[in-house]
Amino acid sequence: MSAETGWAGRVGWTAGAAIAVVTPFVISDYDLLDLTRVLTIAMAVAGLNLLLGHSGQISVGHGAIFGLGGYSALIPVATYGWPWWAGVLLAGVLCLAFGLLLGIPALRMGGANLGLLTIAVAAIFPLLLIRLKALTGGTFGVFLAGSPIKPPPWTGLTTAQFGFLVCLAFLGVTLLVLRNLVAGRIGRALAAVRTSPLLATANGVDVNRTRLMAFAVSSTVAGTGGALSALVLAIAVPDSYLLDFSITLLAASVVGGSRTWAGSVIGAAVVVYLATFTDSVVGGEAAGNWSQLLYALALVVSLTVAPTGLAGAAVRVARRLADRATGEPQPATPRPERILNEQS
Repeated sequence: MSAETGWAGRVGWTAGAAIAVVTPFVISDYDLLDLTRVLTIAMAVAGLNLLLGHSGQISVGHGAIFGLGGYSALIPVATYGWPWWAGVLLAGVLCLAFGLLLGIPALRMGGANLGLLTIAVAAIFPLLLIRLKALTGGTFGVFLAGSPIKPPPWTGLTTAQFGFLVCLAFLGVTLLVLRNLVAGRIGRALAAVRTSPLLATANGVDVNRTRLMAFAVSSTVAGTGGALSALVLAIAVPDSYLLDFSITLLAASVVGGSRTWAGSVIGAAVVVYLATFTDSVVGGEAAGNWSQLLYALALVVSLTVAPTGLAGAAVRVARRLADRATGEPQPATPRPERILNEQS
């Protein structure tokens, strides 16, 4: 049992959930919007972690999928008066379909070729949003006077508080589903495909189906996060989904730790508050340059000091503490041969 799913992991997740539930009642609604954005980005990063950390596929186009979810949810709500939850459902279905469509050429690609394909998707997406002005509003985007995710009157919550709690619930369920997914037979198949596709095929794993499933689930999760983000902020504009944003999501995955679910939350918090920090310290036009420099430094430090990300480093520390507490070494990650034997 790993430290993330053992006693240390349970204590950490329980404490984190308790703090998160209390948070909207002790901070201002303005600050709560930044935290809500962290939750929605964490969903996109969690989807990327499934793809990158567990199936061994790279995507630099999840910013476009995040944006597709945002527009898919906000357009029917703003134009046709749909309830917000129906917009989220539609966004999830469309992003699932897009993930399957994108995953088909991805089956024949890998490494740099797959990265270039997803970069092209991320670069083209904002241009399509501008061209499809009749549907997307062009450069002005789609917006509402306020968030449609409004609390029932009997709750006594503000719109910001209710939106945060809704996004927190979505993130919690998403992380739970993804954790259970990779903990079972599908997770062993993903690990086998990531380790050695040829050896996985020899042991009866359908490599193409496994990779396609990873792309579809990853896209659905990222699109749902994008839908919630657009609905909470009540706006979706092309400038929010440029190629830079896709790179930011990838950076969040690497810095937080692509093999751990806690890494999706940590990585999202880093990329959101790092930009806020540089803006407050540096200010002016130079803030953007400093933010990019700090992103690069964070990546270098993460890859050098914590190769498995900040969450991975925390897991190693927890494992060492568990070793000292029990007096016995915790089991290491199973070798590829053991993974394949369990799968078969």
